[in-house]
Amino acid sequence: MSPPGGKINRPKTELGKNLFKRRRIQTKQKRRKHRIVGAVVDEGLITVHHLKKRSSSARANITLSGKKKRKLIKQLQHMHKEKSSMEVATDAAPKKKQVSSAPAKKKKKKKKPVRKQDVEMEDVEEPTQT
Repeated sequence: MSPPGGKINRPKTELGKNLFKRRRIQTKQKRRKHRIVGAVVDEGLITVHHLKKRSSSARANITLSGKKKRKLIKQLQHMHKEKSSMEVATDAAPKKKQVSSAPAKKKKKKKKPVRKQDVEMEDVEEPTQT
């Protein structure tokens, strides 16, 4: 236990100052040292997940395997196809709305079936045979 009133608002010692300074300088040097040097081969296809390889080695050349490359190309093609089909659908939709500018017929509401009231059953005594 420290003596009462000992540590509060005490100035840092030289050793403490040096340790903080040393840590600060080391992190700065790490950042400078860890510059990205390696080439990205398939720049249009590379995803964020592949670029995370840079955190482990900054000099690594990042390439995709043939299988992953084909998969990503297919994925992009499907996205473009969906986008173009959606654009066509959105262009066609307003035209339909303009043609049907005549007053629309109101849909008839279906009548709900009337519920029958509960009927109480009477107790009937059966004649006994003797």
